[in-house]
Amino acid sequence: MRIKGVIGQSRAVAQLEAEASANRLAHAYMFVGPAGVGRGTCALALFAALNCERPLHGAACGQCGSCRRAAAAEHEDLIILEPPSQAASSQIKVEAVREAIRATGFAPYGGGKRLILIRRAENLNPASGNALLKTLEEPPPNNILVLTVGDAKELLPTLVSRCRKVAFKPLGSELIAEELVRRGADPETARLKAGLSSGSLGRALALDADLLRQGLSAWLEQLAGGGQALEDWAFAEELVGAHRRAGGLDRQGISQGLDLLALFYRDQAVRAAGKGELALLPGGAAGPGLAGACAGFSRVRRAQGEILANAAPELALVVMMQKLRQDASGDMQANG
Repeated sequence: MRIKGVIGQSRAVAQLEAEASANRLAHAYMFVGPAGVGRGTCALALFAALNCERPLHGAACGQCGSCRRAAAAEHEDLIILEPPSQAASSQIKVEAVREAIRATGFAPYGGGKRLILIRRAENLNPASGNALLKTLEEPPPNNILVLTVGDAKELLPTLVSRCRKVAFKPLGSELIAEELVRRGADPETARLKAGLSSGSLGRALALDADLLRQGLSAWLEQLAGGGQALEDWAFAEELVGAHRRAGGLDRQGISQGLDLLALFYRDQAVRAAGKGELALLPGGAAGPGLAGACAGFSRVRRAQGEILANAAPELALVVMMQKLRQDASGDMQANG
Protein backbone atom coordinates (compact mmCIF):
# COMPACT_ATOMS: atom_id res chain seq x y z
CA MET A 1 0.00 0.00 0.00
CA ARG A 2 1.18 3.53 -0.79
CA ILE A 3 0.24 6.81 0.87
CA LYS A 4 0.29 9.79 -1.44
CA GLY A 5 -0.21 13.53 -1.07
CA VAL A 6 2.09 14.05 1.94
CA ILE A 7 5.12 16.26 1.28
CA GLY A 8 8.43 16.21 3.11
CA GLN A 9 7.60 13.37 5.52
CA SER A 10 9.14 10.38 3.80
CA ARG A 11 10.13 8.57 7.02
CA ALA A 12 6.67 8.85 8.56
CA VAL A 13 5.03 7.73 5.33
CA ALA A 14 7.46 4.83 4.91
CA GLN A 15 6.75 3.64 8.46
CA LEU A 16 2.99 3.59 7.91
CA GLU A 17 3.24 1.99 4.46
CA ALA A 18 5.45 -0.79 5.80
CA GLU A 19 3.13 -1.49 8.72
CA ALA A 20 0.06 -1.51 6.46
CA SER A 21 1.71 -3.82 3.92
CA ALA A 22 2.68 -6.23 6.71
CA ASN A 23 -0.83 -6.04 8.17
CA ARG A 24 0.67 -4.60 11.37
CA LEU A 25 -1.11 -1.27 11.63
CA ALA A 26 -1.58 -0.21 15.24
CA HIS A 27 -5.02 0.45 16.66
CA ALA A 28 -3.84 3.84 17.92
CA TYR A 29 -1.18 6.27 16.71
CA MET A 30 0.32 9.45 18.05
CA PHE A 31 1.53 11.72 15.21
CA VAL A 32 4.07 13.99 16.89
CA GLY A 33 5.45 17.16 15.37
CA PRO A 34 4.80 20.86 14.77
CA ALA A 35 1.40 21.97 13.55
CA GLY A 36 1.03 22.45 9.82
CA VAL A 37 3.68 19.93 8.71
CA GLY A 38 1.32 17.23 7.46
CA ARG A 39 0.18 15.25 10.50
CA GLY A 40 -3.52 15.51 9.72
CA THR A 41 -2.93 15.27 5.99
CA CYS A 42 -1.05 12.01 6.50
CA ALA A 43 -3.81 10.57 8.67
CA LEU A 44 -6.42 11.37 6.02
CA ALA A 45 -4.21 9.99 3.25
CA LEU A 46 -3.80 6.75 5.23
CA PHE A 47 -7.57 6.53 5.65
CA ALA A 48 -8.14 7.10 1.92
CA ALA A 49 -5.62 4.41 0.98
CA LEU A 50 -7.16 1.89 3.37
CA ASN A 51 -10.70 2.46 2.08
CA CYS A 52 -10.20 3.12 -1.63
CA GLU A 53 -12.60 1.09 -3.78
CA ARG A 54 -10.29 0.95 -6.80
CA PRO A 55 -6.64 1.25 -5.67
CA LEU A 56 -4.24 2.34 -8.38
CA HIS A 57 -0.74 0.85 -8.07
CA GLY A 58 -1.36 0.37 -4.37
CA ALA A 59 -2.43 3.96 -3.74
CA ALA A 60 -5.82 5.62 -3.36
CA CYS A 61 -7.30 6.36 -6.78
CA GLY A 62 -8.76 9.70 -5.74
CA GLN A 63 -11.77 9.17 -7.98
CA CYS A 64 -13.99 6.53 -6.38
CA GLY A 65 -16.85 7.39 -4.07
CA SER A 66 -14.87 6.56 -0.96
CA CYS A 67 -11.92 8.74 -2.02
CA ARG A 68 -14.15 11.68 -2.90
CA ARG A 69 -16.02 11.51 0.40
CA ALA A 70 -12.73 11.21 2.29
CA ALA A 71 -11.27 14.24 0.49
CA ALA A 72 -14.35 16.27 1.46
CA ALA A 73 -14.17 14.98 5.07
CA GLU A 74 -17.68 13.59 4.60
CA HIS A 75 -16.91 9.89 4.71
CA GLU A 76 -19.23 7.87 6.94
CA ASP A 77 -16.27 6.10 8.55
CA LEU A 78 -14.23 9.23 9.22
CA ILE A 79 -14.63 11.03 12.55
CA ILE A 80 -12.64 14.20 13.23
CA LEU A 81 -12.43 15.79 16.66
CA GLU A 82 -10.69 19.09 17.33
CA PRO A 83 -10.92 22.07 19.68
CA PRO A 84 -13.73 24.47 18.74
CA SER A 85 -11.30 27.37 18.30
CA GLN A 86 -7.60 28.10 17.82
CA ALA A 87 -7.24 29.52 21.33
CA ALA A 88 -4.74 27.66 23.48
CA SER A 89 -7.39 27.30 26.17
CA SER A 90 -9.95 25.73 23.83
CA GLN A 91 -10.68 22.14 24.90
CA ILE A 92 -11.99 18.97 23.27
CA LYS A 93 -15.01 18.15 25.40
CA VAL A 94 -15.64 14.75 26.92
CA GLU A 95 -19.09 14.57 25.29
CA ALA A 96 -17.53 14.70 21.81
CA VAL A 97 -15.05 11.97 22.72
CA ARG A 98 -17.78 9.73 24.11
CA GLU A 99 -19.88 10.17 20.98
CA ALA A 100 -16.93 9.13 18.80
CA ILE A 101 -16.26 6.11 21.03
CA ARG A 102 -19.88 5.01 20.73
CA ALA A 103 -19.45 4.81 16.96
CA THR A 104 -16.71 2.21 17.39
CA GLY A 105 -19.30 -0.17 18.80
CA PHE A 106 -20.52 -0.72 15.24
CA ALA A 107 -18.61 -2.17 12.30
CA PRO A 108 -17.41 0.42 9.76
CA TYR A 109 -20.25 1.20 7.36
CA GLY A 110 -18.11 0.81 4.27
CA GLY A 111 -16.62 -2.51 5.32
CA GLY A 112 -13.09 -1.10 5.55
CA LYS A 113 -11.43 0.86 8.34
CA ARG A 114 -12.87 3.60 10.51
CA LEU A 115 -10.56 6.46 11.45
CA ILE A 116 -10.99 8.70 14.46
CA LEU A 117 -8.67 11.67 14.01
CA ILE A 118 -8.16 13.82 17.10
CA ARG A 119 -6.42 17.04 16.06
CA ARG A 120 -4.44 19.01 18.65
CA ALA A 121 -4.85 16.21 21.16
CA GLU A 122 -2.94 18.28 23.73
CA ASN A 123 -6.26 20.13 24.11
CA LEU A 124 -8.02 17.07 25.50
CA ASN A 125 -9.06 17.94 29.03
CA PRO A 126 -8.47 15.32 31.76
CA ALA A 127 -12.00 13.95 31.48
CA SER A 128 -11.72 13.66 27.68
CA GLY A 129 -8.34 11.95 27.92
CA ASN A 130 -9.54 9.48 30.49
CA ALA A 131 -12.60 8.69 28.37
CA LEU A 132 -10.26 7.44 25.65
CA LEU A 133 -8.38 5.02 27.86
CA LYS A 134 -10.81 2.11 27.73
CA THR A 135 -11.01 2.29 23.94
CA LEU A 136 -7.23 2.35 23.69
CA GLU A 137 -6.91 -0.62 26.03
CA GLU A 138 -9.59 -2.72 24.30
CA PRO A 139 -9.82 -1.38 20.75
CA PRO A 140 -12.72 -2.62 18.60
CA PRO A 141 -11.57 -4.25 15.34
CA ASN A 142 -11.18 -2.15 12.18
CA ASN A 143 -10.95 1.11 14.11
CA ILE A 144 -7.84 3.30 14.09
CA LEU A 145 -7.32 6.31 16.34
CA VAL A 146 -4.81 8.99 15.39
CA LEU A 147 -3.90 11.74 17.87
CA THR A 148 -1.89 14.69 16.53
CA VAL A 149 0.21 16.55 19.08
CA GLY A 150 3.16 18.92 19.11
CA ASP A 151 4.97 17.17 21.96
CA ALA A 152 4.16 13.82 23.54
CA LYS A 153 4.80 15.39 26.96
CA GLU A 154 1.62 17.41 26.49
CA LEU A 155 -0.50 14.24 26.65
CA LEU A 156 -1.41 12.09 29.64
CA PRO A 157 1.28 9.41 30.05
CA THR A 158 -1.46 6.78 30.05
CA LEU A 159 -2.47 7.88 26.55
CA VAL A 160 1.11 8.04 25.27
CA SER A 161 1.86 4.50 26.43
CA ARG A 162 -1.07 3.12 24.44
CA CYS A 163 -0.23 4.78 21.13
CA ARG A 164 2.43 4.00 18.54
CA LYS A 165 4.50 7.09 17.81
CA VAL A 166 5.12 8.48 14.32
CA ALA A 167 7.47 11.47 14.19
CA PHE A 168 6.90 14.42 11.85
CA LYS A 169 9.60 17.00 11.24
CA PRO A 170 9.52 20.69 10.21
CA LEU A 171 9.58 21.17 6.46
CA GLY A 172 12.45 22.87 4.65
CA SER A 173 11.92 26.44 3.41
CA GLU A 174 12.67 25.46 -0.18
CA LEU A 175 10.12 22.65 -0.07
CA ILE A 176 7.47 24.99 1.34
CA ALA A 177 8.24 27.63 -1.28
CA GLU A 178 7.93 25.05 -4.06
CA GLU A 179 4.56 23.92 -2.72
CA LEU A 180 3.31 27.50 -2.47
CA VAL A 181 4.34 28.14 -6.07
CA ARG A 182 2.59 24.95 -7.10
CA ARG A 183 -0.53 26.31 -5.45
CA GLY A 184 -0.34 29.56 -7.40
CA ALA A 185 1.87 31.92 -5.37
CA ASP A 186 4.50 33.98 -7.18
CA PRO A 187 8.09 32.96 -6.33
CA GLU A 188 8.85 36.15 -4.38
CA THR A 189 5.81 35.78 -2.14
CA ALA A 190 6.49 32.07 -1.75
CA ARG A 191 10.03 32.71 -0.51
CA LEU A 192 8.80 35.37 1.92
CA LYS A 193 6.14 33.12 3.42
CA ALA A 194 8.45 30.10 3.51
CA GLY A 195 11.07 32.11 5.38
CA LEU A 196 8.56 32.92 8.11
CA SER A 197 6.85 29.55 8.25
CA SER A 198 9.07 27.92 10.90
CA GLY A 199 8.87 24.76 8.81
CA SER A 200 5.05 24.72 8.79
CA LEU A 201 3.22 24.71 5.47
CA GLY A 202 0.02 25.43 7.35
CA ARG A 203 1.48 28.59 8.83
CA ALA A 204 2.87 29.66 5.46
CA LEU A 205 -0.55 29.31 3.85
CA ALA A 206 -2.12 31.44 6.59
CA LEU A 207 0.32 34.34 6.22
CA ASP A 208 -0.74 37.51 4.37
CA ALA A 209 2.21 38.64 2.25
CA ASP A 210 0.94 42.22 1.84
CA LEU A 211 0.51 42.66 5.59
CA LEU A 212 3.97 41.22 6.15
CA ARG A 213 5.56 43.71 3.77
CA GLN A 214 3.66 46.58 5.40
CA GLY A 215 4.76 45.40 8.83
CA LEU A 216 8.42 45.25 7.84
CA SER A 217 8.23 48.70 6.25
CA ALA A 218 6.77 50.07 9.48
CA TRP A 219 9.58 48.54 11.53
CA LEU A 220 12.34 49.83 9.26
CA GLU A 221 10.80 53.30 9.12
CA GLN A 222 10.60 53.42 12.92
CA LEU A 223 14.18 52.23 13.31
CA ALA A 224 15.37 54.84 10.82
CA GLY A 225 13.71 57.61 12.83
CA GLY A 226 15.18 59.87 15.44
CA GLY A 227 15.14 57.29 18.18
CA GLN A 228 13.07 59.22 20.70
CA ALA A 229 12.04 56.87 23.53
CA LEU A 230 8.49 58.27 23.72
CA GLU A 231 7.98 57.69 20.00
CA ASP A 232 9.31 54.16 20.34
CA TRP A 233 7.00 53.56 23.30
CA ALA A 234 3.95 54.72 21.31
CA PHE A 235 4.97 52.44 18.44
CA ALA A 236 5.42 49.51 20.84
CA GLU A 237 2.08 50.18 22.55
CA GLU A 238 0.29 50.02 19.21
CA LEU A 239 1.96 46.72 18.33
CA VAL A 240 1.22 45.16 21.71
CA GLY A 241 -2.33 46.49 21.75
CA ALA A 242 -3.11 44.51 18.59
CA HIS A 243 -2.42 41.33 20.57
CA ARG A 244 -4.60 42.02 23.60
CA ARG A 245 -7.52 39.63 23.81
CA ALA A 246 -10.39 39.11 26.21
CA GLY A 247 -8.47 36.19 27.63
CA GLY A 248 -5.28 38.20 28.12
CA LEU A 249 -2.15 39.13 26.21
CA ASP A 250 -1.12 36.95 23.27
CA ARG A 251 2.63 36.88 23.91
CA GLN A 252 3.18 34.20 21.28
CA GLY A 253 1.57 36.46 18.69
CA ILE A 254 3.79 39.40 19.67
CA SER A 255 6.86 37.21 19.42
CA GLN A 256 5.84 35.84 16.02
CA GLY A 257 5.32 39.41 14.85
CA LEU A 258 9.06 39.95 15.33
CA ASP A 259 9.99 37.00 13.12
CA LEU A 260 9.96 39.18 10.01
CA LEU A 261 12.38 41.68 11.55
CA ALA A 262 14.65 38.80 12.55
CA LEU A 263 14.47 37.50 8.98
CA PHE A 264 15.46 40.95 7.69
CA TYR A 265 18.66 40.91 9.75
CA ARG A 266 19.32 37.29 8.82
CA ASP A 267 19.11 38.22 5.13
CA GLN A 268 21.39 41.22 5.64
CA ALA A 269 23.92 38.90 7.25
CA VAL A 270 23.96 36.37 4.41
CA ARG A 271 24.21 39.18 1.84
CA ALA A 272 27.10 40.78 3.75
CA ALA A 273 28.79 37.38 3.77
CA GLY A 274 28.52 37.17 -0.01
CA LYS A 275 25.73 34.56 0.04
CA GLY A 276 22.92 36.67 -1.36
CA GLU A 277 21.37 33.68 -3.07
CA LEU A 278 20.39 32.40 0.39
CA ALA A 279 18.36 35.53 1.21
CA LEU A 280 14.63 34.96 1.57
CA LEU A 281 13.37 38.54 1.39
CA PRO A 282 13.32 40.40 -1.94
CA GLY A 283 15.63 43.32 -2.62
CA GLY A 284 19.24 43.94 -1.83
CA ALA A 285 19.29 47.46 -0.46
CA ALA A 286 22.30 48.53 1.53
CA GLY A 287 22.11 47.49 5.16
CA PRO A 288 24.34 46.84 8.16
CA GLY A 289 27.54 44.92 7.71
CA LEU A 290 27.96 41.33 8.78
CA ALA A 291 28.70 42.15 12.44
CA GLY A 292 25.82 44.63 12.66
CA ALA A 293 23.38 42.24 10.99
CA CYS A 294 24.33 39.39 13.32
CA ALA A 295 23.99 41.69 16.32
CA GLY A 296 20.60 42.85 15.06
CA PHE A 297 19.38 39.29 14.67
CA SER A 298 20.49 38.49 18.21
CA ARG A 299 18.78 41.60 19.59
CA VAL A 300 15.46 40.60 18.04
CA ARG A 301 15.69 37.01 19.24
CA ARG A 302 16.58 38.21 22.74
CA ALA A 303 13.52 40.47 22.81
CA GLN A 304 11.33 37.59 21.69
CA GLY A 305 12.64 35.43 24.49
CA GLU A 306 12.06 38.16 27.06
CA ILE A 307 8.48 38.69 25.89
CA LEU A 308 7.72 34.98 26.07
CA ALA A 309 9.27 34.93 29.54
CA ASN A 310 6.67 37.47 30.76
CA ALA A 311 8.73 40.65 30.50
CA ALA A 312 6.75 43.84 29.89
CA PRO A 313 6.48 43.64 26.08
CA GLU A 314 6.45 47.40 25.48
CA LEU A 315 9.65 47.82 27.48
CA ALA A 316 11.33 44.87 25.75
CA LEU A 317 10.49 46.34 22.34
CA VAL A 318 11.68 49.85 23.23
CA VAL A 319 14.98 48.56 24.62
CA MET A 320 15.42 46.42 21.50
CA MET A 321 14.86 49.40 19.19
CA GLN A 322 17.33 51.57 21.11
CA LYS A 323 19.96 48.83 21.01
CA LEU A 324 19.40 48.21 17.29
CA ARG A 325 20.05 51.87 16.55
CA GLN A 326 23.18 51.83 18.68
CA ASP A 327 24.43 48.76 16.84
CA ALA A 328 23.71 50.39 13.48
CA SER A 329 25.50 53.58 14.51
CA GLY A 330 28.55 51.67 15.71
CA ASP A 331 28.58 49.60 12.53
CA MET A 332 28.53 52.75 10.38
CA GLN A 333 31.41 54.28 12.36
CA ALA A 334 33.44 51.11 12.04
CA ASN A 335 32.89 51.03 8.28
CA GLY A 336 33.44 54.76 7.91
